[in-house]
Formats: sequence, C-alpha cells, structure tokens
Amino acid sequence: MPFDPQDTHQSRFYLSKKKWVMVPMMSLHHLTIPYFRDEELSCTVVELKYTGNASALFILPDQDKMEEVEAMLLPETLKRWRDSLEFREIGELYLPKFSISRDYNLNDILLQLGIEEAFTSKADLSGITGARNLAVSQVVHKAVLDVFEEGTEASAATAVKITLLSALVETRTIVRFNRPFLMIIVPTDTQNIFFMSKVTNPKQA
Repeated sequence: MPFDPQDTHQSRFYLSKKKWVMVPMMSLHHLTIPYFRDEELSCTVVELKYTGNASALFILPDQDKMEEVEAMLLPETLKRWRDSLEFREIGELYLPKFSISRDYNLNDILLQLGIEEAFTSKADLSGITGARNLAVSQVVHKAVLDVFEEGTEASAATAVKITLLSALVETRTIVRFNRPFLMIIVPTDTQNIFFMSKVTNPKQA
C-alpha cells in the first residue's frame, strides 16, 4: 500500500497566503522517486509510477507562481520535465486526498469530425434500442480521478492504479503539496496526456 491510512492526518492546505482549509493529508517517509526542481519555472516536479504503462506527474509551483507555470504548459515543457527527472531520496512527501469529476459535452467535437447524421431524424439507432424514431441529443464524456491512500484511480478512457517505488533512506528533502498544484497522467512510452487537472482546493476538486 503506497500510503498508510494511519499516517493520514488533518493538515492545512493553503488556498492563498492568508487563507487555508483543513484537508486529509497523506504522507510517505523515506522513499526514492523521480524528482526535478525546475528553477526556470519555479516549480517542483515528482513522478509517481503506475503499475501499468503510465505514471502521474505532480507539479508544485512556488507560492504565487501557478499562472506562470500554467502559461508554459506546452508539449516541450512536459518533455523537458520528463527528460530531467532523476531519482531522488525524499525524506517526506505530503499529498492531500482528493477526488475530481468532470463532464464534457462532445457534441461540437463530434460534429467537427463529421458525425452529423446521428443527431438528426436520419439517425438509425434501432440496433441499440429496437426503435427507429430516435436521434442522439447529447454526448457526454465523464472523467473521474480519485487520489487516496490505496493509490490513484482514474477513469475516462482507462482506469489504472498507482504504486509507489520506495526505499528506506535518510534525507532531508521534504515535498509538501499543501498549496495549489497540477497533476498530469501520462503513458510511459509516449508524450501524450491521459488526464490533466489543477487542484486549487482538495475539498472542492
């Protein structure tokens, strides 16, 4: 189990310098994970490996640097981060529990792809329902991401579970995701993105 539920405790998550909320904060101690300190963009990047062919990048901008980091969320930035990651001994890692759910209306996208007849009276959906007087009114894609002690479960086009690589080492490096951060789930063999989210308040993610 990556995070021990007994180590989860209530802790402050800073929405701004002067405003904070109490959230369940998970913690890990003495582990070795891919890590990169980006001085150019003033952020810290850590990678948590999945048991399958994907991994999660957690990007923690310095205080008041979120907008600058977001402005540089480009394919070349993602590639630079991944190429720069090196295994680093981490003394303490703190990550809040959170759940994200988003609905996306795909009507416009499907129409742009030329899928038009399904939305009109010419549609033939009898193979699905047996009725002929039906047409598609709306196509919604739901993406859900849960981060908790047992790992990370993401469901959209895929569902995966996270397992941390750990080792008992002594180090003073501490990484606290106790302020707004970004999370990107990527396959290990390409530069594509499976899932991307900005967490500004774990209680309302």
